[in-house]
Amino acid sequence: MPEKVRFRPITDLFVQWYLPELHNPWFILPIHKPTVNFHGTCLRFQAASLMPRPTIPPETQRVFIGIPIDKRSQQRISELLNPIIKLHQDIRWIPANNWHLTLAFLGNKPFSEVETLVRSIDEAYQQTTNFRYTLSRLTRFPDSMGRIIALTADPSTRLDSLFKVTLGLLDRNNIKFDRIEFRPHITLGRINKGKRPKIKFDQKTDISLSINKITLYQSTLTESGSIYSSLKEAHLI
Repeated sequence: MPEKVRFRPITDLFVQWYLPELHNPWFILPIHKPTVNFHGTCLRFQAASLMPRPTIPPETQRVFIGIPIDKRSQQRISELLNPIIKLHQDIRWIPANNWHLTLAFLGNKPFSEVETLVRSIDEAYQQTTNFRYTLSRLTRFPDSMGRIIALTADPSTRLDSLFKVTLGLLDRNNIKFDRIEFRPHITLGRINKGKRPKIKFDQKTDISLSINKITLYQSTLTESGSIYSSLKEAHLI
C-alpha cells in the first residue's frame, strides 16, 4: 500500500480512507470482512477513484434500500434498449450495474443509523418469500413529459407488501425519510437538459424480474454520476 494512502477506523463496520490526490480526500467505505486487520493490507474495499463531490455532510453516508436486477433481467433489458440507445444520444443512459428498484431512499444518514440497518436488515426480511415481478412498460417517468426513461409495471400486492416490510424496518429503528408515494420503477436513462426527444417512450414490455434479495446501497456522488455499492444484502426465502 503506498505510504501516501492512509485510513482510520470509524466504527467496526466502516473505515475512512485518505487519498491526497482527490478533491475531497477523506471518504467512507464499508468493511466487508468483520475480522479486518487495520495494520495490514488484507482490507477489502471498493476504491472510488473518481472524484467525489463535496456535498455529503461529514460523518454520514448517502444510502437507500432497493432491489437489485438479476443478470437475466439485465440481459433482456439491454436487448430492449440497444436499438433505442443508438437513436438517442441526447439521453444519459444508466449503466446496467446501476439498475435497481428503489424501496426507500434515505438520503444522508449518520454512521450509527447505517450500522443499525446493516445489523437488522436480515431479520426484517427473514419471513418474506421471493417472487417474480413483471415489468410491463418502457415509458417516460413520472409522467409523459418526465425526463426519466424507466421501466414500470402494473400494481403488485407482493411488491406493496415488500414495501410495507421496509417501512416497518425503518419505523422500528426510528430512521426518518421522505415518505413519498411508492411508484416502483427502474430508471434506465435521463434526458439531457435542454433536449426534447420526439419519441414518446411508451412501449409494452414483458420482462420478468426475479425478486429474491434486498440490498442496502451506498450512493457515492461523482462528477460522472453516482456509484452504487452494496453495504448489506438480505436474501428472501
